[in-house]
Amino acid sequence: MKNPDKVDGSAQTTRTKFDAVLLTIRSRRSFFEVTQAIEKAWPRFHIPKLMEYVTHGDRAGVEAYVDSVARPLSIFWDFEQGSTMRLAGIPIESKFYLIGNAVIARGLFQYTGAAGLSAPVRVCVSQRDGEETRIDMDLPSAFFGAFPEVRPSSVPALLDAKMIEVLEQAAA
Repeated sequence: MKNPDKVDGSAQTTRTKFDAVLLTIRSRRSFFEVTQAIEKAWPRFHIPKLMEYVTHGDRAGVEAYVDSVARPLSIFWDFEQGSTMRLAGIPIESKFYLIGNAVIARGLFQYTGAAGLSAPVRVCVSQRDGEETRIDMDLPSAFFGAFPEVRPSSVPALLDAKMIEVLEQAAA
């Protein structure tokens, strides 16, 4: 019997089980109040601006731009999912964010390229009709703790602290 995680030829596939920790913060504030508070706390990161510096090989420019935008984190991308779900008959508001800091992320990527699975960190804010608003994210320290090579990094704990603080304030 063939190993299902082994592919003949040059590719090799492995499956690694790991435990994650889902952090959920519930709020009596409306979905719109919570998302506005998050967007006020974390400015939007302009990817084309970053890419100007990267294209020109300007590391100092990248660092200066990240420092000027991130406090210490920023929103790289967001996606409003609620309107599509409502069209499907699901009574929910939902918005997904990618939040991070390109300079801080080096403290993850120096250990493994797999850091890109959760850097920037995924955050979802949602509210089903008649229910409290909730903020959900994979706890960075638990997620990155699944990668033995990342264990020496202090970045996952830093992300936990900075993100939880802002998300709790947005929910309060």
